[in-house]
Amino acid sequence: MLLKRPAVVLLLTLSPLCAQTSWFQLSLLEKPEMRQALQSVDGRAPSIVDEWIRLVEIPSPSGKEQARAKYIRAEMEKLGLADIRTDDMLNVSGVRKGTGGGPTVVFAAHMDTVFPEGTPLQVKREGDILRAPGVGDDTSNLMAVLEMFRALNRSGIKTRGDLIFLASVQEELGLLGAKHWLETSGYKPDMFVATDVGATEVWYGALRISQFKFFYTSPGAHTMESRGGPSPAKAVAKAIEALYEIPLPPVAEGLDSFKLPVINVGMLGGGTVVNAVPREAWFTVDLRSLDSATQDRLESAVVSTAQRVGEQEGVGFRMEKKMGVDYSKAQPPQERLNHPVVQTALAVRNYFRRKGTPPIVPRDVGSTDANIAVSMGIPAVAIGAVDEHMPHRLEEYAEAGSMVPGIKSLIVLAVALAAH
Repeated sequence: MLLKRPAVVLLLTLSPLCAQTSWFQLSLLEKPEMRQALQSVDGRAPSIVDEWIRLVEIPSPSGKEQARAKYIRAEMEKLGLADIRTDDMLNVSGVRKGTGGGPTVVFAAHMDTVFPEGTPLQVKREGDILRAPGVGDDTSNLMAVLEMFRALNRSGIKTRGDLIFLASVQEELGLLGAKHWLETSGYKPDMFVATDVGATEVWYGALRISQFKFFYTSPGAHTMESRGGPSPAKAVAKAIEALYEIPLPPVAEGLDSFKLPVINVGMLGGGTVVNAVPREAWFTVDLRSLDSATQDRLESAVVSTAQRVGEQEGVGFRMEKKMGVDYSKAQPPQERLNHPVVQTALAVRNYFRRKGTPPIVPRDVGSTDANIAVSMGIPAVAIGAVDEHMPHRLEEYAEAGSMVPGIKSLIVLAVALAAH
């Protein structure tokens, strides 16, 4: 049963800006078909959690999402969605057609996880806690979006606008699947909702993200001939130390645990045997900032530093740039914040937030598929359905009881957005 809150409580949780531009109205919750949709989720709670667990246990490393994509496509077919596609990157999408005259809204969740093949994925249940790699990011939201579309069907809710279910791939490799889909699908959505964060987050921004792989090379040598000679391994060590000494601006305030801007070395490797100078050694850099000017300045410093170390150490140098998105078409921050897709998401998430928790505040950050929409000038927001913890770690866990209210919030948000 939906817990109703007095309107005054709702309004107190929202900023004046939100109250002015949100499309969420309490009267929406009183419509018979909406009540039916929300109540139907309550009745399916145990089955939803069971399916969530099954979905977690389907391996889906980035670039190898075939099994999960097959499952999601089959469920889209059961839903009777129109124009179901699996594109050449394995993005799966389908359309719940509206009655006409309304906006097209994409609800996206990514199928891939950061965990490599062979990672144990069996979910451990400890009361309300589910523990497994990928149980939160982003399998929880994938499950929530799937059930949201089912609930709309069960209740017979009609929307003016089309609702598109996008199960994207390779999000963890640089938002590649969403970028490919938005550029090649032929759809021009009016709004884009990335379900890919925790239930207490509403993000309307797009972090600038650049990812590099730097290589150092040499002819190589036996260990006994290596003293005083050029070494790619030594160059890697010197370069990493130099990169971490690049001066960074002060940490941006109001981002909780995020500390931005940031330079992070995430991977390194090279060599083939213990007793030789490696012919090649490499490392990766993940660089993130809140604005393009800062990102451009730091990107230049990172590249020049890595190149300078190679020259100083007398080794060959080359680089690969793994990611870079053009944000020249992005709307200014205030326009993004003011858009009804953000304000409606904020109002809905505050309505469904856990009792006794502080109001959810929108943040001008983002490292989800919504970044691509933002870069293209498409109004976008990133939200989540579940209370999840420790993403990208083997110790990842999520709170099962948060799934049902999270799905309900997606149902209300979808109807509120697609009704206009």
